[in-house]
Amino acid sequence: MRRTGPHVATAEESRGAPAEPVGPGAGGAALSAETSAEPAGAAEAAAATAAPNASPSPKRAWLVPALVAIVGFAVPFVGMCTEVHFRFSVPVGALGLLVGALGLLGALGTYRGDGPVAGSVTLRVLAPRLAEVVGATFACMLVLTLAVAGVLPKPVLTAAILVPLTLLGVVVSVFRLGHAVGAFRDERGEDVPLLLRHGFWLVVLNVVLFVPMLGSYSLSDPWETHYGEVAREMLARDDWISTWWAQDGWFWSKPVLDFWIQALSFSALGVKFMPDQMLAAVKGGAFPQPEWAARMPVFLLTLAGCYAIYRAVRRAYGPRAGFLSGLVLTTMPYWYLIAHQTMTDMPYVGPLAGAMALTLLGFLTDPDAKVRTYEIRVGQRAFRFTAMHLVWVLVIVSAVPQCLYLASRNLTLHLRPDMKGFRFHADEFFAGSGGGNCGIPGNQACTPEHPVHPELFPLKLGSLHVPIGIPIHLAVGWAAVLGAFLWLSRKERRLASAYFLGAWYFLALSMLGKGAPGLVLPIVTALGFVGVTARWKELSRMELVGLVLVVACVGLPWYVQMFMRHGPPFIDRLIMHDMYKRAFVHVHDTNQGDDTSFAYYVWQLGYGLFPWTGLAASGLLFWLRRPDRTKDLRGDTSALMVVWFVAAFGMFTITLTKFHHYILPLVPATAALTAVLVDRMLGPGPVAKDGKLGAYVCGGTLGLGFLVYGILRLFPRTLLGSELTAARSPGLAGLCIFLGLVLTLTSVRRFGSPGEETAATGLARHDASMLAVVGIASAIVVCLCGRDLFAAVPGNPVDGNARLMHLFTYNYGRQWPESLSFRGAFIGFTAVAAVLSLGTAVTRFRKHGAMLLSLLALVWTAWGLDVYLVACAPHWGQRETILAYYRDRRSDQEPFVAYQMNWKGENFYTGNKVPAFVSSGERFKQWVEEQKQKGVKRIYFTSEHGRVGSLKRELGDPPRFVELTDKTLNNKFFLARVDY
Repeated sequence: MRRTGPHVATAEESRGAPAEPVGPGAGGAALSAETSAEPAGAAEAAAATAAPNASPSPKRAWLVPALVAIVGFAVPFVGMCTEVHFRFSVPVGALGLLVGALGLLGALGTYRGDGPVAGSVTLRVLAPRLAEVVGATFACMLVLTLAVAGVLPKPVLTAAILVPLTLLGVVVSVFRLGHAVGAFRDERGEDVPLLLRHGFWLVVLNVVLFVPMLGSYSLSDPWETHYGEVAREMLARDDWISTWWAQDGWFWSKPVLDFWIQALSFSALGVKFMPDQMLAAVKGGAFPQPEWAARMPVFLLTLAGCYAIYRAVRRAYGPRAGFLSGLVLTTMPYWYLIAHQTMTDMPYVGPLAGAMALTLLGFLTDPDAKVRTYEIRVGQRAFRFTAMHLVWVLVIVSAVPQCLYLASRNLTLHLRPDMKGFRFHADEFFAGSGGGNCGIPGNQACTPEHPVHPELFPLKLGSLHVPIGIPIHLAVGWAAVLGAFLWLSRKERRLASAYFLGAWYFLALSMLGKGAPGLVLPIVTALGFVGVTARWKELSRMELVGLVLVVACVGLPWYVQMFMRHGPPFIDRLIMHDMYKRAFVHVHDTNQGDDTSFAYYVWQLGYGLFPWTGLAASGLLFWLRRPDRTKDLRGDTSALMVVWFVAAFGMFTITLTKFHHYILPLVPATAALTAVLVDRMLGPGPVAKDGKLGAYVCGGTLGLGFLVYGILRLFPRTLLGSELTAARSPGLAGLCIFLGLVLTLTSVRRFGSPGEETAATGLARHDASMLAVVGIASAIVVCLCGRDLFAAVPGNPVDGNARLMHLFTYNYGRQWPESLSFRGAFIGFTAVAAVLSLGTAVTRFRKHGAMLLSLLALVWTAWGLDVYLVACAPHWGQRETILAYYRDRRSDQEPFVAYQMNWKGENFYTGNKVPAFVSSGERFKQWVEEQKQKGVKRIYFTSEHGRVGSLKRELGDPPRFVELTDKTLNNKFFLARVDY
């Protein structure tokens, strides 16, 4: 972070090759724009206009913005100090944080500067656009809140339409705001309409594919409900530091990011997080969907990671390759399935992808290139903003809340009638489930706790004891680290530094998401890239001081305070057991009998990258054909992606504890390399004739859909996986296949551009031969992987239908539901994907084979998320069985009991208001008798289907034992009612 003044861009610098400034937010534009691309005359005029207002401010100019910062930060701080949870505390606190951040940056003088500006606008002109952003954000939040409450008419269908529409409304309004400021110009300094921007369509693609059913099906046991329950307890216990895990006590197995973002979403969207309230509204006719709140933050991180990869690839290979990298990543099952899970993996990999993409952009950027400057004039004053402001704001709004919360651990604002005002005290917290669950069977009694290390540096001056290092002191220390970062970087205007500092911010988030892997993998990859390309001088401009400061103030406060509270047991569990031992000691997985050698992740990647598996394998090698691979933007990009892939694959292959989803961190790099290969197959010219791209895409997509459906109807199952009630109809199948072929071929012939001829040069012929081999090999690989999805593998007990579910679930021996079969769909997708892959081997059909394979991947993703995942979810979760309890019960005095199970869905969906008997016996029988003596006439029980007999025996074979659910609803868990 070199302390330099604002740089005046020269004409040569203004003619740089910036990345396309387009994205879902103004921040994406700022970070992607290298220099001002406006005509020199316009820039000089703008600079002249602003010159009187850009002069140094008078003494004490920092005072007013400093007061604004204090007032802004005071809003969330007071909320943190109070004993009461307010319904709108999160949005109000977020607004206060934003105001405080802007005030703090004003106090540091970051809005002043000389030099040309890329865009200038008055606040009066900007006000309507600001109102649009506020209105669109409010509408989106309102729709999500109504979806969570389940009060929308036809809640699943309405939410599937309104949530994506309002999200896209936010995207469009943010673009219009940035456009009004003068941002979002292309590399030539020209305004490109929103509908012609690749980045916009990538965002649309993600929203349309991922969001419609995001919150309309059950959380999966145990990981989604496990982590969701930890987040729910954060709110119920009002403790955002010490994490609690239902009846199992302290939860120290994972860092805190996933729980924080879920808990914030629960609070902001009105989830009923207190005991016995989560789904209770169903009795009144509502259809609560807390899953929207649980999964939406994960989707937003997914979108950020995908968009960052697009920006990085676009910088080197162009907009089409960048878009394809996002498309390929979006349509890989590993990515789209885990993007729909409230697990810790995407909150770790999404930011990791952002960190690696921004690191690459930093490497690819001219060291002397400056960020664009945008100006907003308010009266006689001018405020100038750059990409660095986005980085600063992100760091501030991530670090300051942690400092404020630590300070609030020693200060409470009481609002009770018997006690009002502030009270200073030591750090106070308790063990136990929040909201009155303490003492319920399976839950320990609530007990007050005291920090193992109440002070960091105890100081004794004679008989006087001075506590040093209590939470409020640590808050001041972390604030000082944040202040050092802001002060050292306050005059930074180099674009490369903005990229690197943005990368380190995402690295800190990744570390908060899953600990050591989120810190180690990006650093190893970046250093490996420097070593492979021999760019040792890059180390001096990678903002390594900024790396240390950002990681410290964003990523470390929670770890340090957890150690202060819980001491060595916390370190032993999180660091030693769940990081070190999982890596080097085989401590915990469910792969008994499986090959966990080098081949383990090779096979899982085969399923997790389908239908791109064959091209992905080829893409990892295709870049090697270049004679000089590290002397230009493309060579550097491919080199970093390969180093990323090798580092991730090596790290998780040598890890002795293996789960299928652990390999997710290498998927973005694989997608980027695959997209580069697909882009080469599409050739230099357009895929469709002028003005016919829309018709080509629609016709091709519809035709491929008919082809898959026609093949599916050759088998005795429907598209939804349920068994056909009528006999199979080969005639219908044949008709659909015929229609599919006609639509697909017509789209190619009428709307597609002519295929390429093999060029005469030796290198071109060599490339054409290589691509032909790639197409044939890809078809073979797709067939092999697809076979495992629909056919039984000799010696392997796993049902092929379950392989996609196993990419993110736990316990791979869980039974596949007999009521579902997607064999026909898997055969259809495999057959069509293999044919299209083979088509890429033919020179004249190559571009259309690659294009149609991309369209098939979109159909595959839509089916995977809206059909396969939705149909499977009831059998891997407990939402449906617990909804049946709330619908059937007559009052809240009729308890819901978990018998010999510990899957966490029973805890999350009841707000942990569930007597849980993991081990039953006499204690269980005694509790039932106590309920009967209290006058309880009806008790509901949930357990696994195989435990029905033992439950009846322990209850004494009650005559009125009614199973309210069956295996077609949930093949793993049942709900039974016993009347006394």
